[in-house]
Amino acid sequence: MTAVLGRMATYSGQEVTWDDAVNSQLDLAPDNFTSIKDTAPVKPDADGDYPIAMPGTTKSF
Repeated sequence: MTAVLGRMATYSGQEVTWDDAVNSQLDLAPDNFTSIKDTAPVKPDADGDYPIAMPGTTKSF
């Protein structure tokens, strides 16, 4: 749970309390698990780089 709190705080740029994390509606799992061949929800750009979370702009909870 400590790692989850750290991730939420880092991505959001906000202080996250235990209650914020426990009551969060954040869902990091895909909507369905139908096949290993499904496409990833996040894809790299033309240079092969993936988008990164920007503290204070990425909403995590």
